Amino acid sequence: MSNSFESEAEKEMFSFERGEFFGGSLDYRIKNMHFSMRPYNAFCKMQQCEFDITERELLKIVSIIAPVTKWKENYDNTEFILDGYGWHIKYSYKGVNIYSHGYEAYPEDYKLVIGELQNYMEELCKKYAPEGYSEEEAVRRRSL
Repeated sequence: MSNSFESEAEKEMFSFERGEFFGGSLDYRIKNMHFSMRPYNAFCKMQQCEFDITERELLKIVSIIAPVTKWKENYDNTEFILDGYGWHIKYSYKGVNIYSHGYEAYPEDYKLVIGELQNYMEELCKKYAPEGYSEEEAVRRRSL
């Protein structure tokens, strides 16, 4: 539960989530320079990881997601789909605020930007949590 009195330093700096109920989902978060990756899949277990990152690594994320500043805040499919694919991306650090989300609808360059972001998330996990890192799981995460 969020406390309205949180200081700026305690706020979430980055979050990226995508997926669907049956197909699985990915949840990446950075709060106070602490990175966490939580994959959820009903059919196969995937390793979670947590570690601290550097400011330089956080700033690289904003360079990767820079195209998101040109995206609309909301992309939504008007059809009623119970188990559709949803996503959101949020970045807030040093005066840079980026937010966009969608459900069964995407900007034109979504796959390109999200693919590059996903590759960077995998690079960080492999660097800081090599003991639990699996290329096989990385392939599954990239396909969500």
